Amino acid sequence: MNTTRFPIHFIGAGPGAEDLITERGAALLKEADVVVYAGSLVNPGHLKRCRSEAELHDSAKMNLEEQVEVMARGVLEGKKVVRLHTGDPSMYGAIAEQFDLLDKKGIESIVVPGVSSVFAAAAALRTELTYPGIAQSLVLTRTPGRTPMPSGEACEAFAKTGATLAFFLSAGKLDELAARLISAGKSPDTAAAVVYRATWPDEKIIRGTLSTIAAETARAGIGRQALILVGDAIGAHDCGQSLLYHGQFSHGYRNEKEDERFNGSCAFYAFTAKGARKAVEISQSLGKTVIYSVGRSGEEEGVNRVAPEDFDQLLAWLWNQFDAHVFVGAAGIAVRKTAPLLRDKATDPAVVSCSESGSHLIPLLSGHLGGGNRLARRLARISGGEAVITTATDTRGITAFDEAAAREQACVLNPDAIKTLNAALLAGDSILFHGPQEIYERYWKECPQVIPAEMEGKEATETPDVPAVYWDVTAPETVGKAPALSIRSASFVLGIGCKKGTDPELLKQSAEEFLHRQGLSRSRLKALASCTLKEQEPAILALAEQWGAPFQVFTPDELNQVDIPTPSDAVFEKTGTHSVSEASAILASGGTLKTPKTVCNGSITLALAACPHGSRNTERQGTGNVIVIGLGSGAPGQLTPEAAAAIDRCGCIAGYTRYLDFIRERIHGKRMIQTGMMGEVPRCMAALEAALAGENVCMVCSGDPGILAMAGLLYELRKENERFSTVGIDVLPGITAANISASALGAPLQNGFCLLSLSDLLVPAEEIRANLEQSAGTALPVVLYNPAGRKRRHLLEEALDIFRNKRGGQTLCAYVKHAGRPAQQKWVGTLAEFPLEDVDMSTLVLLGGPRTIRDGGVLFERRGYADKYGIS
Repeated sequence: MNTTRFPIHFIGAGPGAEDLITERGAALLKEADVVVYAGSLVNPGHLKRCRSEAELHDSAKMNLEEQVEVMARGVLEGKKVVRLHTGDPSMYGAIAEQFDLLDKKGIESIVVPGVSSVFAAAAALRTELTYPGIAQSLVLTRTPGRTPMPSGEACEAFAKTGATLAFFLSAGKLDELAARLISAGKSPDTAAAVVYRATWPDEKIIRGTLSTIAAETARAGIGRQALILVGDAIGAHDCGQSLLYHGQFSHGYRNEKEDERFNGSCAFYAFTAKGARKAVEISQSLGKTVIYSVGRSGEEEGVNRVAPEDFDQLLAWLWNQFDAHVFVGAAGIAVRKTAPLLRDKATDPAVVSCSESGSHLIPLLSGHLGGGNRLARRLARISGGEAVITTATDTRGITAFDEAAAREQACVLNPDAIKTLNAALLAGDSILFHGPQEIYERYWKECPQVIPAEMEGKEATETPDVPAVYWDVTAPETVGKAPALSIRSASFVLGIGCKKGTDPELLKQSAEEFLHRQGLSRSRLKALASCTLKEQEPAILALAEQWGAPFQVFTPDELNQVDIPTPSDAVFEKTGTHSVSEASAILASGGTLKTPKTVCNGSITLALAACPHGSRNTERQGTGNVIVIGLGSGAPGQLTPEAAAAIDRCGCIAGYTRYLDFIRERIHGKRMIQTGMMGEVPRCMAALEAALAGENVCMVCSGDPGILAMAGLLYELRKENERFSTVGIDVLPGITAANISASALGAPLQNGFCLLSLSDLLVPAEEIRANLEQSAGTALPVVLYNPAGRKRRHLLEEALDIFRNKRGGQTLCAYVKHAGRPAQQKWVGTLAEFPLEDVDMSTLVLLGGPRTIRDGGVLFERRGYADKYGIS
């Protein structure tokens, strides 16, 4: 072990450009074993100098103690440690407080100076800060914020000296600063300049006077990372005791403020090159992010380009994969693009609109439960802009009940009651709060209308006829006429995988450490979950008993139906499933994965899933329902809001594998019952069995569920199996292929039509022929479903012959392939020229009647209005 103790070098990285670091600093950086760098400010290009095996730590997300701990540990291990600051470390770098703690540990510190941004700004302006006869002094200062200014250092005092003034950390208060300087005697015509990110590729310079500089800077969208220079020869920045790395200090990159806390994943969409740059800037404080530039090649690193014509499909695919979607551009774009995807306030992700300059951030959707308001505030702090919050409770300074639940990561069990309870809050009505005292004091102690109710244990002793909130308290079965909102803190499921015979104490220790890293106590667990192979595993049973948590298990077949991020072939060989901890956590929670599989102590895997709002019970109780829906063609725009809500509401989704592919992105994490062709009966039986066991199942069909789909089969199976008699079946309409194809062709069905299937797999061919003969003798257009497969074409040939004989070879007809999908094709002509060889199982055939008229590629029928009303 290396016992040599090297001093820590505090290096100034300069203002931004990679070649403005000193040679000494660059050499030390190349030799370093551990580098702690200011990630929010230092050019990442400097890190290219580091060796591949060097440890890199971003201090933007660390407090003072965490930084010192990392640096001290490196020194004690005999490693060379570098602390990389922006500009020059001695200027507002908060190094004194780091020295103090390192000195107490007996660790030496050496400072390597760097180029300050004040000199980089002067270079960009090509100005002399101490111009002979005008100004021979330079004052480096700042405006007060959460760090106050010492007595005698107000900007008014410096304004009277005539020195060149350089203001750091003040761009967001430029209008106020200019007014104060003018009131202190500075001429409104005094020269002023703002330099944004001096020496960076996107450096920007704004020149003006004290009377104009604030407006010019605002128009340029500059709100941070800018230096202000004022004076007849031109500047400003930080002084005083730093709070930058205090554990409770909040900024855009490490945020401890409750009303700005957002830890979810975000997708950013920009529509201009400037917007893409802003997306890169404001996304840096978040964890899981992805940035797309729509229609722009985008030179920003980490920005993905997407063609405008592909954007709607991309957004639909990403919609349920991210906790929030940020649109950098006009708010109207966000409104139009997200509208078709909206389902329910309890499940929709947050949507925030950010102006191109970052000056305004508007949460448009899921402000409370989805965290949209908190995300907007957090991003506004980074961009120097303003969060435009419109929710009524927030504008009045009242914490809404769903906002409190979201901050506490608790589940709202009956989201439909949110609106009523928050309305009562706004109306000033009295509301009884049944729940933990600390929750009440945290959010509503200063709100006199929210009254803590008397309780015994976990049961409410009474339910007066007033609105009430039940937080971790069982609401009485009868709550009178007043609305009640139920919230549960136990909103996570811990999925567990482990080797046979795992030591119970080792599992308990691993689980406690895992939860601690997530910032959760074991009381937040709704259940433990694993596979049936672990049903009698002593370690898991002991943990469930000690923690008082229900333990659920699932069969390998059930677990294999769940889409998970880290499938394992090795696990499959031993258990028959590709996932134990992740899949079981998702199934037991009915929600989404919060923390992917983590290996603990070599033999234990743990995963954490969050329960969705509206999730009432861990155990399946009573009988569930089967909701049968139609997807239309499968395109997102053809899914009705009612059908979409059913998909989101149900924890189990059943369907033909190909149809489930249409909605795969929105059912991620749900249990699935999927079969291929010829698997209709097993699929419907499995759906009924799941409903009988207490699950709510959504049976997915193409087109309309009651037309050549699964609705009839489900009713038939229920009728023939008495044990399914308690299972409810609801059918929600969809857009059938006949309607989609007719729309593609014009209006060929408006006087009524006949719909027939040519598949003889379930209906005898003789019956089909009889139906063809009868329908051909009418005046109705006829739509043929399932017209031909690779081995079955004879009935289509017979159908065309029947209609040629009955209606004539010049009868208009058409076909549509892949109706309503991107690959849609169509043909229009007569029966005499019908291209039989083009038809397959993805084709729908339309045979016109005597009223059918062709106008180019359009078919329509006369309705009779012209004859009746004399329209010419």
